[in-house]
Amino acid sequence: MEANLLATPEIFTENGFLENIQVMVLLVATIFFLVRSFALYKKDGFILLAYGLFVSTFPFIGAGRELSFGATLGIGAQSVLGIKILMGCIVVLLVAAALFVFLRFVAPKTTAIFRYLSHPTSLHIYLAILVFGASSAFEQGSFQMPKSVILEEILELIAFTILLRAAWVLK
Repeated sequence: MEANLLATPEIFTENGFLENIQVMVLLVATIFFLVRSFALYKKDGFILLAYGLFVSTFPFIGAGRELSFGATLGIGAQSVLGIKILMGCIVVLLVAAALFVFLRFVAPKTTAIFRYLSHPTSLHIYLAILVFGASSAFEQGSFQMPKSVILEEILELIAFTILLRAAWVLK
């Protein structure tokens, strides 16, 4: 039996091992953001609490994007739709809570926004976006990059790990 050198190993396929690890990293990052946000609430750190609640939606949405519910969980279309609606409701609640805290407890707002943009968490998020963009270049074959599922999945895992680090430095 001859091996096809251009074939993608199963570890890198859709809903394969690496993609499931990515989902786990994104869910852990979401939990870390929420845990850090709760700690800020206990310290009356409302400026970063609003920010933490808002950015916790990034990895959560990413996990939903990466996870093909039907194939991974073996569930029907109606259940998949229910999960997507539930996830959407969670995102809306987190954004609404962040907006409420920001509007009610944060002053001056302009100073807080500039603090958010230069916070170490934001710097990690910017880096994660750049790495994720590079992964898309390999997925699409853009910018004269070769199409490579392997490089795409590895770069996505790196980007999601950087998001996890972004949650870690939220204090």
